[in-house]
Amino acid sequence: MNRPVGGVTIKVGLSRISVALHREGSILRMRTLATPPAGDLAGLAAFFAHLWPDLPEGDLPAALVCVVPDLAEPVSRLWEERSGHRPEMFSLVGAPFAVDYRPPESLGPDRGAAVWGALGRFGKALGSAFMVADFGTHTVTTVFSGGHLLGGAILPGLSLMERSLGAGRVTLSGGGHLLDRERLTRGRALGRSTVDSVFSGVVLGSVLAVAGLGKRAEEELGVPLRIVLTGGLSPVVAPLFGPEALANRQAVHYGAWSFLSRSRDRSPET
Repeated sequence: MNRPVGGVTIKVGLSRISVALHREGSILRMRTLATPPAGDLAGLAAFFAHLWPDLPEGDLPAALVCVVPDLAEPVSRLWEERSGHRPEMFSLVGAPFAVDYRPPESLGPDRGAAVWGALGRFGKALGSAFMVADFGTHTVTTVFSGGHLLGGAILPGLSLMERSLGAGRVTLSGGGHLLDRERLTRGRALGRSTVDSVFSGVVLGSVLAVAGLGKRAEEELGVPLRIVLTGGLSPVVAPLFGPEALANRQAVHYGAWSFLSRSRDRSPET
């Protein structure tokens, strides 16, 4: 198979856009930008125009995972202006698993990419069933079992939950940062201050919710589920999970890379 030795994956999320440069299956470089408001594309254009000044991207294939529909076309156009070709839109056509989600097209592309990325990064260590927990703008779980992506749960993300408490002013009155190392190390459910109580509800509560959803899914399926953590906040919450949990912050990008490699393999040009 003529897999690409290099390529680019672009993820457009609700709060952040990230672009990863891959080489032989590893991420060499990454750039990020806060997702702009609708219609505000000047910063986005500047971001792509100065992405990697020392690197020509004209010969690199690219894949786009986009969960913000109105940005799919602008991002595709900006990448085409820079590289000379449009990125391939991520899809699960040709994925090494089936999708049992209803309707299948309503599944967020980031969820499919995260599962594909987990399979690519961890392989046999996952066993026959696992649950990806993506800690990003939202906390999203996606269960895979017996070669099928089945679905999962969607919760508000940690930052959204924190901002919902007293218009985001509760933690400021208590001092300190909600996600500081000491609180993460202690991981206490019994908060003895306002900030510790918010930590207990928001952070530890989300971790226990994910763990509980995994246990409930195990009961429904009758099989054990390995937990795979991903997303921007996964390194923060990882210490609060047991040692059996696996973690890869960029599972979505690795899934997009797997899609790109598979797509290039099928291309008549290869």
